[in-house]
Amino acid sequence: MKRILVLLLLVLCTFGFVFAEGAKEQQEKTITLATGDAIGSLRNLAGEYFKEEIEKHPELNLKVNHVQGAVLGTANQIMDQVVEGSVHLFGNDIAWIVPYDQDFQPISFGFMYRDAEHMKAYFNSDIFNDLADKVAQSSGMRIIAPVPMASRMFFSVKPLNTIDDFKGLKVRAPGLEMFVKSYEAYGASPTTVAWNEIFLALKTKLVEAAHGPVADVIANKWHLAAPFITRTEDMYAANAWYVNEDFWQGLTDAQREGIQDALDATNEWSAEQSKLSEESIIAEMVSQGATYSSSFADREILREQAIEAVKKLEASGKWSAGLVDKIQAIE
Repeated sequence: MKRILVLLLLVLCTFGFVFAEGAKEQQEKTITLATGDAIGSLRNLAGEYFKEEIEKHPELNLKVNHVQGAVLGTANQIMDQVVEGSVHLFGNDIAWIVPYDQDFQPISFGFMYRDAEHMKAYFNSDIFNDLADKVAQSSGMRIIAPVPMASRMFFSVKPLNTIDDFKGLKVRAPGLEMFVKSYEAYGASPTTVAWNEIFLALKTKLVEAAHGPVADVIANKWHLAAPFITRTEDMYAANAWYVNEDFWQGLTDAQREGIQDALDATNEWSAEQSKLSEESIIAEMVSQGATYSSSFADREILREQAIEAVKKLEASGKWSAGLVDKIQAIE
């Protein structure tokens, strides 16, 4: 008799589980998405592209509510909203993950990656994925589908031809330690200047150079004040997607896979758009009087100085010992 009761309970539990899973799959879920940047910007358009990709698959029972523009606040404020769950998905720069774990700090250091393919390999590595799992557990927010975008370039009031041209160069720096330490490693003298004040700072020579992707620079017209553009391939802008962990785990396997596929398609589109945009923007800047150098002769010297400096930071306890060598060793 007891055996019959036990079997009956098992059958009921199994039926209840299957029913619950079936109900979970049938329930339509709305993804509250933010991209934070101005309407018409590449990140904003990427959000719309993702929405269209999801809409191609009604079987996923997912809707996307894309809150466009900066109405939800700054990127830092939106990150807080992802953690608390009022925003489910946020697409923006990968640098915003750095405060959530010290082992993300090297992401922002100069020459941490040999090239964009090396950065992509890091994103696919166990080093990155294990750290993403750790942050998801500690913060309630998971980073998914990161992708390298454009290389940052130097815009300077004088040509940058050799390593000596970086010595004492007054470079605009954001208020982020890894950027400041990177420029110091190059031999430059970093000066903190707000983003919206860079053009005037270059024009008045408060700073002699600034550093950023051309797509961000063109609207602020740095090239009219600092007409020498130098591609050093020292830092890469990268986009990432931040998702609320409870929301993510509440999705079915099929829904998570569908979102991942849509993000992969969005990233591929965004990277191609970024490349095309970069080429046309450089051509426009040159037509307006800028001079473009597609490479830097002493790049290897600059890289060696950066790696030496970042290892000293690691030795001081900034992040886990051996992390820089592990990232450098990724093929």
